[in-house]
Amino acid sequence: MIFFLLIWSISSLAMIALASSMSKHQKQIYGHELAKKPTLFATLPGWGLLFISLIICLMSGKPSSMLSLWVGILTFSALFVGSLLSYYSAKIKAVAIICLIVSCITGIILLV
Repeated sequence: MIFFLLIWSISSLAMIALASSMSKHQKQIYGHELAKKPTLFATLPGWGLLFISLIICLMSGKPSSMLSLWVGILTFSALFVGSLLSYYSAKIKAVAIICLIVSCITGIILLV
């Protein structure tokens, strides 16, 4: 369960960052479109976090089963962030902070 929470929280942070790089969602989250440089600063961490979650999954077991698990968690994360953007777009910054805290706590627990 802790492993699932780690991958889910990292993937959700990545999806939030990638949503922040899209102009439609920038209007929802920030109230206006961002310039190209801040958009790039949202895109790169998003893809980086997705890559980190993939690497953690692949290193934790058999690659075939872990890849399947990763795709399932990505689906769950995308649905979660999509629902947030649809119904609670004003609270997405608070949810991002909560996901960051959850990923830090679960990462520490798994390391110890």
